[in-house]
Amino acid sequence: MAQELIQLQPGQQIERWTIDKKLGEGGFGAVYRVRDMTGMYALKVEGVAEQIQVLKMEVYVLTELTKRGSRHFCKIEDKGRYGNFNYVVMTLVGKSLQDLNKGGPGGHMTLGCAISCGIQCLEALEDLHNIGYLHRDVKPGNYTIGRAELQELRKVYILDFGMCRKFTNAQVACSFQ
Repeated sequence: MAQELIQLQPGQQIERWTIDKKLGEGGFGAVYRVRDMTGMYALKVEGVAEQIQVLKMEVYVLTELTKRGSRHFCKIEDKGRYGNFNYVVMTLVGKSLQDLNKGGPGGHMTLGCAISCGIQCLEALEDLHNIGYLHRDVKPGNYTIGRAELQELRKVYILDFGMCRKFTNAQVACSFQ
């Protein structure tokens, strides 16, 4: 559990990033929308005194996925330590699949949308498994779509790799083929 959540204020400057607003928070830290001269991004923060360093795992997994040109993952723009917290800046994404499902007609996605999202969710897990990791927190709230202004409304991203763990036995790796 968090020692004390890092609270940042709109307009506050973290290196080249300006805080726009808080997007959410969890047991290990908070996520903010930030901007710089190139656009809008997401900034995750975690106190340096945290016993469990979740951001470290997140950065490691996203870096490995980027090396392999994997689909469905946020790109890391920046990372570092600022004062009493660690941070990572990454792609800003759109609504979660959980929110999209609730907002659809009758509180559900259309069949076509559900099939397309389902395929992309499995592709994301396949990419993760192909580098030897299990996500361990797969749920609609940890999948999102891209942003409209980037023409990515039909692209699904998977988020939140703090619970990821490396396979202990390479024999259990599988493919969805």
